[in-house]
Amino acid sequence: MAAVDSASVCRPAYVVPYSEQCDFDHLSIKKDGSPKNVEAAYGACDRAQTEAGNCLTSKVKQLHVVALSALYHDVSEQADIALIREQLGVLDIAAREAKPGDPTVATERAAAEADLAASQAGTCRERAYLAGLPARGFAHDHRYKDLEKILISQSAQYEACANMAASPRQKAYVEYSSLVALEESGRAAQAANDNDNANKLFKACLSGAARANGYAEGNTKHYLAIVTGLCSGRMSGKYRVDQPRPLDREGESFRPLALPSP
Repeated sequence: MAAVDSASVCRPAYVVPYSEQCDFDHLSIKKDGSPKNVEAAYGACDRAQTEAGNCLTSKVKQLHVVALSALYHDVSEQADIALIREQLGVLDIAAREAKPGDPTVATERAAAEADLAASQAGTCRERAYLAGLPARGFAHDHRYKDLEKILISQSAQYEACANMAASPRQKAYVEYSSLVALEESGRAAQAANDNDNANKLFKACLSGAARANGYAEGNTKHYLAIVTGLCSGRMSGKYRVDQPRPLDREGESFRPLALPSP
């Protein structure tokens, strides 16, 4: 990954506000799922991910912690929005093509099937997200082996959700969520001093990212490049071991083991 401490690339003042805007807009689509509102939420989370990704290798350690936390949190938010966005897109196409007396039932059926697939994938992804919630407690209590196991399980659940996706683009994005959990599980193994297992997890992360990159589109390729840089950096020793899921709001007494070197 390139150095990212210049104002034109890493803008520290934007990381937290953009992350909060992502959260706010994401919650708003629960009440208003109109295409316009979804577009706004998607844009907000896209900006949050971009800023967080750009600041991951900042020399300011506190900023790195915040950026990493924001990036991982926004992954789940934006993946959810991406599924809703695709679902709305399918419905828009069906609405435009469905005319009174139009015999092209096959088109409408295909749209309905794609809509169903998107909904099922979204429900599956939500279950995977909820299954990983205990990870934060494991990280705080330094229960690294338990943390590793639950994150591996979460990664596998996301991978299963990806196989339900309605399109290759959607599949690549949900696989990205799986790879984020896999990178975190590798760091948990490192924190437990199990470097052999950590390297296996990082290698799986790299091969998964390479596979997904083959059919990913747009910003998903950029996010896959970020997780590739993280997994290769952890495995090569470019980044030192640090506390999985950095907890920057846990109080003055808690500190990560060590943050990645600049």
